[in-house]
Amino acid sequence: MERNYVSASQVQATGYTMIALSSAVVIARFSLIFWKLRSLQVEDGCILLSWACFLAMSIAYIIVTPVVYKIDAYTDGKIGPWATMLSDALFMIKVFFANTMLLWGSLWSIKLYFLFLYRRLLQDLPGEMKWWYAVLCFCIVTFIGAVVSNFTSCQRECSTHRDAVAEIASLYYSFAVDAISDIMIMVLPLRLVVSLRLPLGQKISVAAVFALGTICVIMAVVRVIQIGTRANNDSTPSSSWLAFWGMIEAGIAVIVGCLPAFAIIYRRTKNTHRYRSSYVGVSSSAYVPQEDVALSELATRGENTGTGETGLKAFNTTPELPMELSGEE
Repeated sequence: MERNYVSASQVQATGYTMIALSSAVVIARFSLIFWKLRSLQVEDGCILLSWACFLAMSIAYIIVTPVVYKIDAYTDGKIGPWATMLSDALFMIKVFFANTMLLWGSLWSIKLYFLFLYRRLLQDLPGEMKWWYAVLCFCIVTFIGAVVSNFTSCQRECSTHRDAVAEIASLYYSFAVDAISDIMIMVLPLRLVVSLRLPLGQKISVAAVFALGTICVIMAVVRVIQIGTRANNDSTPSSSWLAFWGMIEAGIAVIVGCLPAFAIIYRRTKNTHRYRSSYVGVSSSAYVPQEDVALSELATRGENTGTGETGLKAFNTTPELPMELSGEE
C-alpha cells in the first residue's frame, strides 16, 4: 500500500511554484537573447524542449493529484467506490506512465543542451570530438534503455511483487545513467579549462559554469534517496512522492540549463562597461588593456607552437586603443 508523505495541496503548490520559477527564468533567458539580437541555435531548442516536457509533466501531475488522493482514500477504506473509479484509476496510471518519460525527456534535453554548447568549444581541439561523440552516444543509448525499462517495469495494474521490484529497478537504473552522464558531460571541457591562459580567478569562474551539472546530480541523488528509501520490497513508490520530487528535479534542471546564458551576457556586459569607462578622460599612457573571457567565445588558436601544443585564445578581449586616441604624434 502506498503512503503519502505530502498533502495534495503541497503537491499542487510545488507544481505551480516550479512552473512559475522555471518559466520566469526561461522567458528572461530568451528575452536577453532577443535583446542582444543573437540568432537561435541548437542548444536553445534543447532548452525549449526541456521546458515543454517539464510544463506538460507538471500540468498533468497537478490535474491528476486529486484523483491520486481519492483512490488512496478508497484503498484506506475512508470512502466508498464511485461511478468513475475504474476510469479514474486508468487515467492515473496513464498519466504516471507518460510523465516518467516526460521527466526523462526534460532531463536528457538539458544534457543535449550542454553537449551542443561544449561542441562549439571543443570542435577545434585535436582528439576531443571523439569523446564528445562517445558521450552523446552514451546519452542516447541510456535514454532508450530508460524508456524500455518504463515499458517493461509494470504489467496490468502494477499491483504485483514483480511490478514493485521492476519499478524500483527502473528508478535506480534511470538515476545511475542520469548521474553518470551528467558527470561525463562535466568532464568533457576539463582539458579546455586547464589549457586556458587566464588568471586563476577567471579559470575558476569558467570552471564553475562548466560544473553547473553538479546541481542536477545532487537533485538526482536527493530524489532517488527520498523515493527509493521509502518504498519497501512489496510496494511501488508513492505516486504523490514521485510527482513531488519529479517536478522539483525537472524544474531545477531547466533553470540550471538557462544559467550559462546569464553568465555569458554578464561577462560581455561587464567587459563592455569596463572598456567604455577605461577610455573616458584617460590617456593612453595610463591605460593597460586587460583580457576577459566569455563562455560562448572560447575557441582554439589555429597556430601551433614550437612544442606542437595548440594554443587557446581568450575572445571578448578589450579592444586595442584606437589610433586617434593613441597620443602618438
